[in-house]
Amino acid sequence: MSLIPGWLRPPRVRERLASYHLRSDVLDAAAAMASDQRTDIYVVHLESSLTDSETVLRMMDGRHARVMGLLVLTSERILFRSRHRTGPNFSVPLEEVLAIQAYTRRGTGTIRVITPYGSLTVDQILGRQGEMLADDARATIRGEPVPNRDPLRLLAELRALRDSGALGAAEFEIRKAAIWRDI
Repeated sequence: MSLIPGWLRPPRVRERLASYHLRSDVLDAAAAMASDQRTDIYVVHLESSLTDSETVLRMMDGRHARVMGLLVLTSERILFRSRHRTGPNFSVPLEEVLAIQAYTRRGTGTIRVITPYGSLTVDQILGRQGEMLADDARATIRGEPVPNRDPLRLLAELRALRDSGALGAAEFEIRKAAIWRDI
C-alpha cells in the first residue's frame, strides 16, 4: 500500500513508455536507470539502433565529448547515442574492448572504454550506475552470463542512488515498492 494517492504519484517508467511498445529488454533497462521523462524519447529512438540478436543489459544518461546522450551496454557492444542529431556517437563491439574503467566521485560517475583505437570517456553519470555498467560489461566480455538481478542487490543499488542524491525520497520509495512487488 502506497502512502501517495494514485492521482498524485508520477507515472512509472513502464507506464510512460507503454504506448511505444518497446522490447522488454529495453523497458527493463530503462526502468532500472536513474532518469526522468526527458530521457524517454531517447530510449524510444535507441530501439532503432539495436539488432534483433542483441539484448540491452544496462543503460544510463551520460556525457561524451561535452554532449549528453544514452550510454548502453548490450550483449554485443557498448554504444553511446547523442541527444543531438549531429552529436558524437560511438559503438564498440565487446570483443574490441581491452579494458573498461569506472569510478564515482561526489555522486557522479565516469566510464572509460579502452579499445585498440583509443579510449572513449563518458562522464556525468548519476550515482554508481557507471560502475554497475562496467561490472556487467566485464562479466559479459568474460562470457559470464549477467545474473538475474538479485532483489537485495537492487535495493542496495537503489539506496546508493538515493544516498548520492541521484534519486529523491519519493522516487526511491516508488522504485523500492516495485522491487518488493516483483519478489
